[in-house]
Amino acid sequence: MAVVETVKLDLQMTVYLGGGGNSVVLQSEDRQKAIVVDTKYFSGARLLRRQVTASEITLINTHFHLDHARGNRLYPKAVVVSGETNWKQWDFDTAHSKRPDRVLKVGEQADFVLDDETVRIVDLGKAHSPNDLIVLFEKRKVLVAGDLVWVNMHPVLLDGNTNIESWIGFLDKMERDYDIETVVPGHGLIAGRTAITEMKEYFVSIRRSLGQHSELKRLKQKYSSYGTFPVFGGFQRTVAILRKAVRRKTGAA
Repeated sequence: MAVVETVKLDLQMTVYLGGGGNSVVLQSEDRQKAIVVDTKYFSGARLLRRQVTASEITLINTHFHLDHARGNRLYPKAVVVSGETNWKQWDFDTAHSKRPDRVLKVGEQADFVLDDETVRIVDLGKAHSPNDLIVLFEKRKVLVAGDLVWVNMHPVLLDGNTNIESWIGFLDKMERDYDIETVVPGHGLIAGRTAITEMKEYFVSIRRSLGQHSELKRLKQKYSSYGTFPVFGGFQRTVAILRKAVRRKTGAA
């Protein structure tokens, strides 16, 4: 059974932590409309679906990994908004749920209004996945960062799909361009905007320390309490992916 923790930010907005990627639900005051960001997978997705009782649902996927998108199939009548992707990947990660009704291109944004809240969706492009979106609830100053931000966890890095240089740039953009007080990461606990800075420092400090054994040892100890996904996450995984990125950039063998 999936463990899902419910955190109510206010009467209309609820965050569902765990059971796959974190999810956010904003319901209208009359409970007839809802915006759902990410849908979890397997039993976590079913637990989430039971909480969304609105008849008009807009579904937003921050990216196309099954722990965030597999539950899409439980919302067959929803309006689905996503970024562009390889549609074979979409079919796999969403269990052949319907294709999106609106597809954003890299750099494009879309705004939705629910009661007095403006929900801004921004397609940033390739970083953690082939295409990453962020979702900003402007009045509430809440950013749903997908897997671009991890709190007290080593990020999952998929070699070939991951672009850490772009990732760092996207974190810079979040800090610079948006008025944010609350960050909902893809995994981990809800945090303040400092979570963005800490995510950036994680990458930058490790990249800066490549080739410096004692400094990498210190950083490994600093991040020893971080949660880890087997195989695709962990301190040594981050070091290895960053080393490959630096070699590609410099042309080293």
